[in-house]
Amino acid sequence: MKRTFLLAAMLACFTYAKVSAQTINGIKLSDLKEPVLELRAFKQDFGSKVLVQLEYGQRVINERQASLVKDENGKNMEFNSALDFVNKMKYYGYELFTAYGVTLRDDTILKYYVLKRKD
Repeated sequence: MKRTFLLAAMLACFTYAKVSAQTINGIKLSDLKEPVLELRAFKQDFGSKVLVQLEYGQRVINERQASLVKDENGKNMEFNSALDFVNKMKYYGYELFTAYGVTLRDDTILKYYVLKRKD
């Protein structure tokens, strides 16, 4: 019984450590307290994973690079899809509020997801 409890506690610590290491614009996602976030995911040129741009009202100089979700080493984090990231954000107290698309002149559709902080 003690071994099971210890294993569960260690697993929870490792999971939390991985989640809290994600940053946006140099700020840990666990430190975000903004009531609303907007994200856009886009595929990389090579590969099937997506990168996520997250905006919470921050001021950024290089918008694309500064607004990408990064790991503890400052590398861009890859996700399976935008919804993969939305599901991870529940650990930070956010839930999906709405999603919408914007059509560009070349008929490309940009998908945006708005998250709100749970009360």
